[in-house]
Amino acid sequence: MIMREKVKLEKKLGEYLEDVWKCIRCGFCNSVCPTSTISRAFMASLTSRGRLILLQAYFSNILDKSLSDEKIQELMEYCFGCRRCMEVCPPGVRIPNLIWRVKQFNRERSYLRRTILIRYGSMLKLLSSVSSLSNLLLHSYIGKLLLEVVAEISRDVDFPTFYTSLEKWINKREKRQSHRGKLAYFIDVFTNYHEVDLGKKIVGLVENLGYVVVAPSQREAGTLLLEEGLIDEAYRIAKENTENLYSAIQDGARVLTSSPAAYLALKKDYPELLGDSKSRIVSENTIDIIELLLKEYEEDAIDFDKNPEAQIVYHHSCFTKASGLTKDIRRLLTSAGYTLKEIDRCCGIGGVWGMNKKHHSESIEIGLNLFNELKRMKLPVASQSETCRFQIRNNSSVEVRHPFSFIMDRVKIKN
Repeated sequence: MIMREKVKLEKKLGEYLEDVWKCIRCGFCNSVCPTSTISRAFMASLTSRGRLILLQAYFSNILDKSLSDEKIQELMEYCFGCRRCMEVCPPGVRIPNLIWRVKQFNRERSYLRRTILIRYGSMLKLLSSVSSLSNLLLHSYIGKLLLEVVAEISRDVDFPTFYTSLEKWINKREKRQSHRGKLAYFIDVFTNYHEVDLGKKIVGLVENLGYVVVAPSQREAGTLLLEEGLIDEAYRIAKENTENLYSAIQDGARVLTSSPAAYLALKKDYPELLGDSKSRIVSENTIDIIELLLKEYEEDAIDFDKNPEAQIVYHHSCFTKASGLTKDIRRLLTSAGYTLKEIDRCCGIGGVWGMNKKHHSESIEIGLNLFNELKRMKLPVASQSETCRFQIRNNSSVEVRHPFSFIMDRVKIKN
């Protein structure tokens, strides 16, 4: 039984099997892993290094347990794919990629939860289409209770408000003439259904810069599926999105993102998952709104009204760090006249991980020092991650916005 499982896992891991043996057990990953800092982590070996040592023991025939064992899967569950470990690992072990594939052996996940995860984007699209009714239901006590029972989302989480989708709004608009080129906006679910006003402002500004914006057929980025170990389903979504965005590129567009999860998926995850030329071409032709505006500033197409001077907190979200956009955000905000107080701490949300009833209290524990510091500072906060903004807003009651929003307050388009 165990031997057959090992053969199956080796096949699923593929080239990542080498990463199991690259781990030198230094523990650097523990120093940055958000869940390795919670109070019960070391008591139960719920640490980043612990997960790698367990896999080494498994493949060395020291661990005589199935990976589907409930306790082993619980250990894997404490990796929510923040990727901070990959920044500090001396031999470059791709820890999240390994854990995602081990999570495929999770038999504790209910059929209903699996179905919801796979149909997540479609369900949000449906809820958005009847947004008034959805908001009334999900913000009620009965709705919160239902969400906890059906989707395992803690009743203590105030689920974000739904609006009519940004994708629908873009496609209904009359297209402007372009003299700068075409941008295919890959939106992802949060901006598409919850922070629609942010997306509208992004579209408005880039159109005023002379671009035409389109919203090609698209699904969610699929990051949630990867983090849950639903690799085959993530592969299908990556394939579909890649095909649609590749067609837009063939039609003369570049791909625009404003979500770090969407950017990371297109730039890194899809090429690694699919390994084909189309995903690499999509990666090469993807630009984030921050990169675009920094380029416009460097080319003297925009400037900023830098008065009055303002101080804000710049929160380094995990995915922004992983995508390499941190330096661009820092430069753009300082160019716009903001003085930055930077905080590099995980908020604990981990996408949907921290909304889960099983981990909600632990997500608050992870982010508690961050929340308390922000409360003391009493400054507006810039954070690129949509779920980080959601978590910070709900637990510290400070003003927190996408860095673009702060840029929008000061930007001036030159003629």
